Amino acid sequence: MKTRLLLFLFFFSYNVYSQTYIKLNGATSLVGVPGIGIEVPLSKKFTFQLDATMSFWNSVTIDKFSSRPYVFNQIIPEVRYYINNVNDGLYFGTHFGYGMFKLSKNSTYASQNKYQYGYILFAGISAGYQWQFKDRWLVDAFIGGGWSKATYEGFEKNTGTRYDIDSNVNFSAQWIPYRGGIMIGYRF
Repeated sequence: MKTRLLLFLFFFSYNVYSQTYIKLNGATSLVGVPGIGIEVPLSKKFTFQLDATMSFWNSVTIDKFSSRPYVFNQIIPEVRYYINNVNDGLYFGTHFGYGMFKLSKNSTYASQNKYQYGYILFAGISAGYQWQFKDRWLVDAFIGGGWSKATYEGFEKNTGTRYDIDSNVNFSAQWIPYRGGIMIGYRF
């Protein structure tokens, strides 16, 4: 019985591992915001993908205002359904995610040398298309969005003191697109 169980686990893990893709988001990585992912098949039509995107820019000049922080990370686990078969063609996904940020929400805050530091939750859907262009390589073009809810505090950039001390903690929630790109994947 133990031998059969070990053989089953060996063949199952080999089959899953042999179809696992490691991915790099080329679109975001070109602008210095690396995005990585791993996609593991669950069945002939379903996969599980875990994405992580990070920005390490402590000082970015986006417009005419002084440089401002653009630091964030987001981790998004997603279940995908493929119309054809796994890693072949059109797919739709649903996900929940989490992230942290330190950035100026818009040019009004940036012009006043203010930034926000906080946490964000995501819940949404994605759509994409995958093409295999070699035996072990694929391209994954996707876009996703949904509901996001952020909790944050506001700070003065020059002094580091809170400008929103009266409000204690700020909240914002909206429906927005928050992920997308073109990932290059390699299967082991």
